Amino acid sequence: MTARSLRALKFSTLLDQQLWFIGHDIRHADGNALTRFGFERWRSPAVGTSCYRLLGESPTHHVVCWGFGIYVGPVHESTRCSPEALHQESFGRLRRGVFIQRHSATPRLLSAPLLLPLHQPSELPTLRSPFTADDWSDVRAGMGVLAGVLARYEAWAHDALGAAHRTNVLAMVPRHKRRRFSATTDLASLWSARAAAWPTAAAHSADVTH
Repeated sequence: MTARSLRALKFSTLLDQQLWFIGHDIRHADGNALTRFGFERWRSPAVGTSCYRLLGESPTHHVVCWGFGIYVGPVHESTRCSPEALHQESFGRLRRGVFIQRHSATPRLLSAPLLLPLHQPSELPTLRSPFTADDWSDVRAGMGVLAGVLARYEAWAHDALGAAHRTNVLAMVPRHKRRRFSATTDLASLWSARAAAWPTAAAHSADVTH
C-alpha cells in the first residue's frame, strides 16, 4: 500500500478510512471503543446501522456517526422533543448541521433539525448542497469542528487501543480500497491539519473537500 500525503488523500477517502477504523473499533476485544470514548449509542433495529452521538462543547457542535456517514451540528432526541415543538422552533436561529455521506466528498446542509435516533439515510431530513457564501461558511465551521473531534478520537484510540490494533485493522482493508487508503495509521495528524485549514478555507468546494 503506497503512503499517501495529506494533499493527495481526498477527504472522501479519509472519511471512508476513518469509518473503516471505527467499524472495527466498536468490536474491539476490550469493548466498544466509541462508547468508551464518550459516544452515546442507539442500537439499530432490524434494518439500518447503530447511531452514535458525541455531545459537543456547544449545542451546535454534536457529532453523530453511522456506518453510512457522519454529521456535525445541532440535534434533538425524539424522546425529549415532540414533532410539534420542532415545528415551532426557528431552525434558522440554530447553526445549520452538515452531513457527509460515506464515499462522497460533498458536504450537505440539513433543511430541518436532526431528530435522533435514526438508522438509515432515508430517515434524514431533506439535504441540499451548499451554494451561498453563508452556506459554505457553515460548512467550513462544521467541518473544522468534525476534524477536531476525529483528531482527538484518533489520538485517544492510538493510546487506548494500541498501535497494533490500527495496523491489524489496516491490513484487513479490501484490495479495491488499498490503493486509495493511506498507509499510515496516524489519522490524528491528518485530521488535525484539516481542523486547522478548514475554517479559513476559501468559500468553494475544492478547498473544503480536497
